[in-house]
Amino acid sequence: MKKLLAIGAMFGSLAILTPTAHAATATGTFDVLITLTPKCEINSTEAATGAVINNISLTYTSFQTAAATATTSFNVRCTNLLGYTLSLDSLGVTDDALDLAYTLAFTTGGSSGTGDGTSPGASHTVEATIAAGQGGTCAGPMPTTCDNAGATNNTRTLTVTY
Repeated sequence: MKKLLAIGAMFGSLAILTPTAHAATATGTFDVLITLTPKCEINSTEAATGAVINNISLTYTSFQTAAATATTSFNVRCTNLLGYTLSLDSLGVTDDALDLAYTLAFTTGGSSGTGDGTSPGASHTVEATIAAGQGGTCAGPMPTTCDNAGATNNTRTLTVTY
């Protein structure tokens, strides 16, 4: 039995002298690289897909003494700090169905801006004006009204360049 105790004591003392295993760590660093493609949208939709902007509806009586005006408003949402300009395909048009000339102009919000990265974005307004004193063309028995539903040049295009 003494022999067994001696052997046990020997192994016990060896365990005390044996170093304990230590956990080791290593570290490294990395960057998170981000590529941002800035853009602008009209009315919070993809401009390339054809954003919907409300129509401008003008009412005019032949030879009226005051100009007829009407507007449409829309929002432009752009990446923060991204500058943009607005343009129309034409600022002066003579409707080919009613033979009435009208002009278009940017009013509220102007024709340029800088994005702030928020929704809905900056508000802009386009105003249409038919000058006073025009006769126009309207074929039909009286009393009647005519519209330009048959016009081939009544669609306007708004472009946001950024």
